[in-house]
Amino acid sequence: MSFTTARRFLLHPYSLALLITGLLFFWMLSSPAQSGLVSTGKEVKAVPLPKVQTTHFIPQQMIKTLSLYGKSEANSRAIVRAEVAGKIIKISTAKGRYVKANKSLVNIEKSELPERLAQAKALLAERELNYKAVKSLNDKGLQGRARLAEMNSLYLAAKTTVKQLKLQLKRTHVVAPFSGILQEQFADKGDYLQVGDPIFSIENTNPIVIRGDATEHHITQLKQGQKVTATLLSGEVITGKLTFIASMADSKSSTFRIEAEFANPSLKIFSGISAKLNIPLYPIDAIYISPSALAMDELGNLGVKLVKEGRVVFKAINLVEADNNGAWLSGFDGPVDIITLGQGFVKSGALVDATASKE
Repeated sequence: MSFTTARRFLLHPYSLALLITGLLFFWMLSSPAQSGLVSTGKEVKAVPLPKVQTTHFIPQQMIKTLSLYGKSEANSRAIVRAEVAGKIIKISTAKGRYVKANKSLVNIEKSELPERLAQAKALLAERELNYKAVKSLNDKGLQGRARLAEMNSLYLAAKTTVKQLKLQLKRTHVVAPFSGILQEQFADKGDYLQVGDPIFSIENTNPIVIRGDATEHHITQLKQGQKVTATLLSGEVITGKLTFIASMADSKSSTFRIEAEFANPSLKIFSGISAKLNIPLYPIDAIYISPSALAMDELGNLGVKLVKEGRVVFKAINLVEADNNGAWLSGFDGPVDIITLGQGFVKSGALVDATASKE
Protein backbone atom coordinates (compact mmCIF):
# COMPACT_ATOMS: atom_id res chain seq x y z
CA MET A 1 0.00 0.00 0.00
CA SER A 2 1.44 3.29 -1.04
CA PHE A 3 1.74 6.31 1.24
CA THR A 4 -1.07 7.98 -0.61
CA THR A 5 -3.41 5.04 -0.07
CA ALA A 6 -2.57 4.82 3.65
CA ARG A 7 -3.23 8.52 4.00
CA ARG A 8 -6.67 8.03 2.46
CA PHE A 9 -7.56 5.31 5.05
CA LEU A 10 -6.51 7.56 7.87
CA LEU A 11 -8.68 10.31 6.52
CA HIS A 12 -11.64 7.87 6.23
CA PRO A 13 -11.98 6.07 9.65
CA TYR A 14 -15.04 4.13 8.55
CA SER A 15 -13.01 2.35 5.90
CA LEU A 16 -10.33 1.53 8.50
CA ALA A 17 -12.88 0.04 10.92
CA LEU A 18 -14.35 -2.08 8.14
CA LEU A 19 -10.92 -3.47 7.30
CA ILE A 20 -10.14 -4.41 10.91
CA THR A 21 -13.50 -6.17 11.32
CA GLY A 22 -12.88 -8.22 8.19
CA LEU A 23 -9.46 -9.30 9.38
CA LEU A 24 -10.84 -10.43 12.80
CA PHE A 25 -13.63 -12.41 11.15
CA PHE A 26 -11.14 -14.15 8.83
CA TRP A 27 -8.88 -15.08 11.81
CA MET A 28 -11.77 -16.61 13.81
CA LEU A 29 -12.88 -18.80 10.91
CA SER A 30 -9.40 -19.94 10.07
CA SER A 31 -8.31 -21.01 13.66
CA PRO A 32 -11.38 -22.33 15.57
CA ALA A 33 -9.37 -24.82 17.67
CA GLN A 34 -7.07 -22.12 18.93
CA SER A 35 -9.72 -19.54 19.72
CA GLY A 36 -10.47 -19.03 23.43
CA LEU A 37 -14.01 -17.94 22.59
CA VAL A 38 -15.02 -21.36 21.25
CA SER A 39 -16.15 -24.07 23.68
CA THR A 40 -13.69 -26.93 24.19
CA GLY A 41 -16.56 -29.38 24.59
CA LYS A 42 -15.61 -30.26 28.23
CA GLU A 43 -18.34 -30.23 30.97
CA VAL A 44 -18.10 -27.59 33.75
CA LYS A 45 -17.83 -29.25 37.17
CA ALA A 46 -20.54 -28.31 39.79
CA VAL A 47 -19.35 -26.34 42.87
CA PRO A 48 -19.62 -28.62 45.97
CA LEU A 49 -22.01 -27.52 48.74
CA PRO A 50 -20.45 -26.44 52.06
CA LYS A 51 -20.51 -29.21 54.64
CA VAL A 52 -21.95 -28.67 58.13
CA GLN A 53 -22.75 -30.92 61.06
CA THR A 54 -26.11 -30.78 62.81
CA THR A 55 -27.42 -32.06 66.14
CA HIS A 56 -31.03 -33.05 66.72
CA PHE A 57 -32.61 -31.36 69.74
CA ILE A 58 -35.99 -32.07 71.35
CA PRO A 59 -37.34 -29.38 73.71
CA GLN A 60 -37.81 -30.61 77.27
CA GLN A 61 -39.47 -29.04 80.27
CA MET A 62 -37.20 -27.24 82.73
CA ILE A 63 -37.82 -24.82 85.56
CA LYS A 64 -36.90 -21.19 85.01
CA THR A 65 -34.83 -20.23 88.03
CA LEU A 66 -33.94 -16.85 89.49
CA SER A 67 -30.34 -16.84 90.72
CA LEU A 68 -29.21 -14.19 93.20
CA TYR A 69 -25.91 -13.70 94.97
CA GLY A 70 -26.38 -13.09 98.66
CA LYS A 71 -24.87 -13.17 102.15
CA SER A 72 -25.71 -15.28 105.15
CA GLU A 73 -26.60 -13.68 108.45
CA ALA A 74 -27.91 -14.65 111.87
CA ASN A 75 -31.61 -15.30 112.27
CA SER A 76 -31.59 -13.09 115.38
CA ARG A 77 -28.99 -11.08 117.27
CA ALA A 78 -28.94 -9.02 120.43
CA ILE A 79 -26.63 -7.20 122.82
CA VAL A 80 -27.08 -8.38 126.39
CA ARG A 81 -26.98 -5.31 128.67
CA ALA A 82 -27.00 -4.72 132.41
CA GLU A 83 -30.48 -3.96 133.78
CA VAL A 84 -29.26 -3.09 137.28
CA ALA A 85 -26.22 -1.16 138.45
CA GLY A 86 -23.49 -3.09 140.25
CA LYS A 87 -20.17 -4.90 140.08
CA ILE A 88 -19.70 -8.15 138.15
CA ILE A 89 -18.84 -10.90 140.62
CA LYS A 90 -19.04 -13.90 138.28
CA ILE A 91 -18.88 -14.68 134.55
CA SER A 92 -20.18 -18.16 133.75
CA THR A 93 -19.10 -18.40 130.09
CA ALA A 94 -16.93 -16.76 127.43
CA LYS A 95 -17.23 -15.38 123.91
CA GLY A 96 -17.35 -17.94 121.13
CA ARG A 97 -19.35 -20.37 123.25
CA TYR A 98 -22.77 -21.69 122.33
CA VAL A 99 -25.32 -21.10 125.10
CA LYS A 100 -28.94 -22.15 125.44
CA ALA A 101 -31.81 -19.82 126.23
CA ASN A 102 -31.90 -18.73 129.92
CA LYS A 103 -28.34 -19.98 130.44
CA SER A 104 -26.51 -18.00 133.16
CA LEU A 105 -24.02 -15.53 131.74
CA VAL A 106 -23.09 -13.07 134.49
CA ASN A 107 -23.85 -12.44 138.17
CA ILE A 108 -23.97 -8.85 139.37
CA GLU A 109 -23.47 -7.93 143.02
CA LYS A 110 -26.82 -7.86 144.89
CA SER A 111 -25.64 -5.26 147.42
CA GLU A 112 -28.47 -4.25 149.77
CA LEU A 113 -31.28 -5.54 147.56
CA PRO A 114 -32.14 -8.60 149.75
CA GLU A 115 -32.50 -6.41 152.85
CA ARG A 116 -34.59 -3.83 151.04
CA LEU A 117 -36.84 -6.61 149.75
CA ALA A 118 -37.31 -8.00 153.27
CA GLN A 119 -38.24 -4.56 154.55
CA ALA A 120 -40.67 -4.00 151.68
CA LYS A 121 -42.35 -7.35 152.38
CA ALA A 122 -42.82 -6.43 156.05
CA LEU A 123 -44.34 -3.08 155.09
CA LEU A 124 -46.62 -4.85 152.63
CA ALA A 125 -47.88 -7.21 155.35
CA GLU A 126 -48.61 -4.26 157.66
CA ARG A 127 -50.50 -2.31 155.03
CA GLU A 128 -52.46 -5.37 154.00
CA LEU A 129 -53.71 -5.78 157.61
CA ASN A 130 -54.62 -2.08 157.82
CA TYR A 131 -56.49 -2.26 154.52
CA LYS A 132 -58.47 -5.33 155.58
CA ALA A 133 -59.36 -3.77 158.93
CA VAL A 134 -60.64 -0.55 157.35
CA LYS A 135 -62.54 -2.51 154.73
CA SER A 136 -64.26 -4.57 157.44
CA LEU A 137 -65.34 -1.41 159.22
CA ASN A 138 -66.47 0.12 155.94
CA ASP A 139 -68.62 -2.92 155.21
CA LYS A 140 -70.34 -2.35 158.59
CA GLY A 141 -70.82 1.36 157.91
CA LEU A 142 -68.33 2.37 160.62
CA GLN A 143 -65.62 3.74 158.34
CA GLY A 144 -65.83 6.24 155.47
CA ARG A 145 -64.98 5.50 151.85
CA ALA A 146 -62.14 8.06 151.80
CA ARG A 147 -60.29 6.21 154.55
CA LEU A 148 -60.76 2.91 152.71
CA ALA A 149 -59.40 4.42 149.47
CA GLU A 150 -56.35 5.77 151.33
CA MET A 151 -55.54 2.36 152.86
CA ASN A 152 -56.01 0.66 149.51
CA SER A 153 -53.59 3.10 147.86
CA LEU A 154 -50.92 2.48 150.51
CA TYR A 155 -51.40 -1.27 150.23
CA LEU A 156 -51.00 -1.22 146.41
CA ALA A 157 -47.88 0.99 146.64
CA ALA A 158 -46.24 -1.48 149.03
CA LYS A 159 -47.19 -4.34 146.73
CA THR A 160 -45.59 -2.56 143.76
CA THR A 161 -42.39 -1.91 145.70
CA VAL A 162 -42.04 -5.60 146.53
CA LYS A 163 -42.47 -6.56 142.84
CA GLN A 164 -39.89 -3.99 141.72
CA LEU A 165 -37.30 -5.19 144.24
CA LYS A 166 -37.89 -8.83 143.29
CA LEU A 167 -37.35 -7.92 139.62
CA GLN A 168 -34.14 -6.02 140.41
CA LEU A 169 -32.87 -8.94 142.44
CA LYS A 170 -33.65 -11.30 139.55
CA ARG A 171 -31.83 -9.05 137.11
CA THR A 172 -28.57 -9.41 139.02
CA HIS A 173 -28.50 -12.88 137.45
CA VAL A 174 -28.00 -12.15 133.71
CA VAL A 175 -29.11 -14.96 131.35
CA ALA A 176 -29.10 -15.55 127.57
CA PRO A 177 -32.26 -14.19 125.93
CA PHE A 178 -32.21 -17.03 123.36
CA SER A 179 -29.98 -19.88 122.23
CA GLY A 180 -26.97 -18.78 120.23
CA ILE A 181 -23.25 -18.07 120.07
CA LEU A 182 -21.64 -15.34 122.16
CA GLN A 183 -19.78 -13.18 119.65
CA GLU A 184 -18.30 -10.36 121.73
CA GLN A 185 -17.62 -9.74 125.40
CA PHE A 186 -17.67 -6.12 126.54
CA ALA A 187 -17.14 -6.47 130.32
CA ASP A 188 -15.00 -8.56 132.70
CA LYS A 189 -15.26 -9.73 136.26
CA GLY A 190 -14.85 -6.81 138.67
CA ASP A 191 -16.20 -4.19 136.26
CA TYR A 192 -18.86 -1.88 137.64
CA LEU A 193 -21.85 -1.66 135.34
CA GLN A 194 -24.42 1.05 134.98
CA VAL A 195 -27.91 0.28 133.71
CA GLY A 196 -27.66 -0.23 129.93
CA ASP A 197 -23.95 -1.10 129.76
CA PRO A 198 -23.22 -3.93 127.24
CA ILE A 199 -21.96 -7.30 128.51
CA PHE A 200 -22.19 -9.77 125.59
CA SER A 201 -23.42 -9.85 122.00
CA ILE A 202 -25.24 -13.03 120.98
CA GLU A 203 -26.31 -14.42 117.58
CA ASN A 204 -28.69 -17.23 116.72
CA THR A 205 -27.60 -18.96 113.48
CA ASN A 206 -30.09 -21.83 113.53
CA PRO A 207 -31.85 -21.30 111.24
CA ILE A 208 -29.37 -19.31 109.17
CA VAL A 209 -30.73 -16.55 106.95
CA ILE A 210 -29.43 -15.84 103.44
CA ARG A 211 -30.49 -12.50 102.04
CA GLY A 212 -30.41 -11.21 98.46
CA ASP A 213 -31.77 -8.43 96.29
CA ALA A 214 -34.35 -9.02 93.54
CA THR A 215 -35.21 -6.61 90.74
CA GLU A 216 -38.69 -5.21 90.18
CA HIS A 217 -38.98 -7.50 87.14
CA HIS A 218 -38.83 -10.64 89.31
CA ILE A 219 -40.21 -9.51 92.69
CA THR A 220 -43.84 -10.04 91.62
CA GLN A 221 -43.08 -13.68 90.76
CA LEU A 222 -41.91 -14.55 94.28
CA LYS A 223 -44.10 -15.90 97.08
CA GLN A 224 -43.41 -16.06 100.77
CA GLY A 225 -42.98 -19.64 101.94
CA GLN A 226 -41.91 -21.03 98.55
CA LYS A 227 -39.06 -23.55 98.39
CA VAL A 228 -35.57 -22.24 97.58
CA THR A 229 -32.06 -23.69 97.43
CA ALA A 230 -28.70 -22.10 98.13
CA THR A 231 -25.28 -23.07 96.83
CA LEU A 232 -22.43 -22.38 99.25
CA LEU A 233 -18.84 -21.66 98.26
CA SER A 234 -17.96 -25.22 99.23
CA GLY A 235 -20.39 -26.46 96.56
CA GLU A 236 -22.87 -27.78 99.13
CA VAL A 237 -26.52 -27.21 98.19
CA ILE A 238 -28.99 -26.61 101.02
CA THR A 239 -32.79 -26.33 100.92
CA GLY A 240 -34.96 -23.80 102.72
CA LYS A 241 -37.91 -21.46 102.24
CA LEU A 242 -38.50 -17.81 101.43
CA THR A 243 -39.49 -16.00 104.63
CA PHE A 244 -39.36 -12.30 103.79
CA ILE A 245 -40.09 -10.16 100.70
CA ALA A 246 -39.66 -6.41 101.06
CA SER A 247 -42.66 -4.35 100.00
CA MET A 248 -40.53 -1.25 99.29
CA ALA A 249 -37.51 -0.96 97.02
CA ASP A 250 -34.15 0.33 98.16
CA SER A 251 -33.88 3.99 97.19
CA LYS A 252 -30.29 3.62 95.91
CA SER A 253 -30.36 0.31 94.04
CA SER A 254 -34.11 0.07 93.23
CA THR A 255 -34.01 -3.58 94.30
CA PHE A 256 -36.13 -5.45 96.84
CA ARG A 257 -34.59 -7.29 99.77
CA ILE A 258 -35.57 -10.93 100.20
CA GLU A 259 -34.62 -13.44 102.91
CA ALA A 260 -34.65 -17.23 103.01
CA GLU A 261 -34.19 -19.45 106.08
CA PHE A 262 -32.17 -22.68 106.12
CA ALA A 263 -31.84 -25.23 108.93
CA ASN A 264 -28.38 -25.11 110.52
CA PRO A 265 -28.47 -27.53 113.49
CA SER A 266 -24.74 -28.25 113.38
CA LEU A 267 -23.93 -24.49 113.17
CA LYS A 268 -21.48 -25.22 110.32
CA ILE A 269 -22.84 -22.37 108.21
CA PHE A 270 -21.48 -19.13 109.63
CA SER A 271 -22.96 -15.69 109.21
CA GLY A 272 -21.33 -13.39 106.67
CA ILE A 273 -20.42 -16.00 104.01
CA SER A 274 -21.32 -15.68 100.32
CA ALA A 275 -23.92 -17.94 98.74
CA LYS A 276 -26.06 -18.15 95.60
CA LEU A 277 -29.81 -18.30 96.02
CA ASN A 278 -31.74 -20.32 93.45
CA ILE A 279 -35.49 -19.60 93.39
CA PRO A 280 -37.74 -21.58 90.98
CA LEU A 281 -40.17 -19.38 89.03
CA TYR A 282 -42.13 -21.32 86.35
CA PRO A 283 -41.81 -24.34 83.99
CA ILE A 284 -40.86 -23.82 80.34
CA ASP A 285 -39.97 -25.99 77.30
CA ALA A 286 -36.35 -25.42 76.24
CA ILE A 287 -33.23 -27.04 74.84
CA TYR A 288 -29.77 -27.06 76.38
CA ILE A 289 -27.01 -26.15 73.95
CA SER A 290 -23.29 -25.41 74.03
CA PRO A 291 -22.31 -21.72 73.65
CA SER A 292 -20.14 -22.69 70.64
CA ALA A 293 -23.31 -23.43 68.63
CA LEU A 294 -24.61 -19.87 68.95
CA ALA A 295 -24.42 -17.57 65.93
CA MET A 296 -25.29 -14.01 64.89
CA ASP A 297 -27.23 -12.74 61.90
CA GLU A 298 -26.44 -9.70 59.74
CA LEU A 299 -28.22 -7.39 62.22
CA GLY A 300 -26.22 -8.66 65.17
CA ASN A 301 -29.03 -10.71 66.73
CA LEU A 302 -27.91 -13.72 68.72
CA GLY A 303 -29.44 -17.05 67.75
CA VAL A 304 -28.80 -20.46 66.19
CA LYS A 305 -28.69 -21.73 62.61
CA LEU A 306 -31.02 -24.57 61.67
CA VAL A 307 -31.15 -26.79 58.61
CA LYS A 308 -34.58 -27.14 56.98
CA GLU A 309 -34.92 -29.00 53.67
CA GLY A 310 -31.19 -28.56 52.99
CA ARG A 311 -31.17 -24.80 53.59
CA VAL A 312 -29.79 -22.72 56.45
CA VAL A 313 -32.40 -20.91 58.53
CA PHE A 314 -31.45 -18.42 61.26
CA LYS A 315 -33.54 -18.64 64.45
CA ALA A 316 -33.38 -15.87 67.04
CA ILE A 317 -33.19 -17.27 70.57
CA ASN A 318 -35.02 -16.65 73.83
CA LEU A 319 -32.40 -17.13 76.51
CA VAL A 320 -33.92 -18.77 79.60
CA GLU A 321 -30.74 -19.11 81.64
CA ALA A 322 -27.08 -19.97 81.22
CA ASP A 323 -24.22 -21.52 83.14
CA ASN A 324 -20.53 -22.24 82.49
CA ASN A 325 -21.27 -25.24 80.26
CA GLY A 326 -24.16 -24.04 78.13
CA ALA A 327 -27.46 -22.22 77.83
CA TRP A 328 -31.16 -23.08 77.94
CA LEU A 329 -33.03 -21.68 74.92
CA SER A 330 -36.79 -21.50 74.39
CA GLY A 331 -39.10 -20.55 71.51
CA PHE A 332 -38.96 -23.80 69.51
CA ASP A 333 -42.21 -25.36 68.28
CA GLY A 334 -40.78 -28.88 68.22
CA PRO A 335 -37.63 -30.87 67.45
CA VAL A 336 -34.96 -28.97 65.47
CA ASP A 337 -31.68 -29.74 63.71
CA ILE A 338 -29.17 -27.11 64.80
CA ILE A 339 -25.84 -26.60 63.06
CA THR A 340 -23.25 -27.30 65.73
CA LEU A 341 -20.18 -27.39 63.46
CA GLY A 342 -19.51 -25.02 60.56
CA GLN A 343 -22.26 -22.50 61.32
CA GLY A 344 -19.79 -19.65 61.10
CA PHE A 345 -19.09 -20.32 57.40
CA VAL A 346 -22.66 -20.43 56.04
CA LYS A 347 -25.33 -17.77 55.70
CA SER A 348 -29.08 -17.94 56.10
CA GLY A 349 -30.75 -19.26 52.94
CA ALA A 350 -27.67 -21.08 51.65
CA LEU A 351 -27.83 -24.71 50.50
CA VAL A 352 -25.61 -26.99 52.60
CA ASP A 353 -24.53 -30.60 52.80
CA ALA A 354 -25.67 -31.44 56.36
CA THR A 355 -24.46 -34.47 58.30
CA ALA A 356 -26.15 -35.45 61.55
CA SER A 357 -23.83 -35.93 64.54
CA LYS A 358 -23.82 -39.24 66.36
CA GLU A 359 -24.68 -37.59 69.72
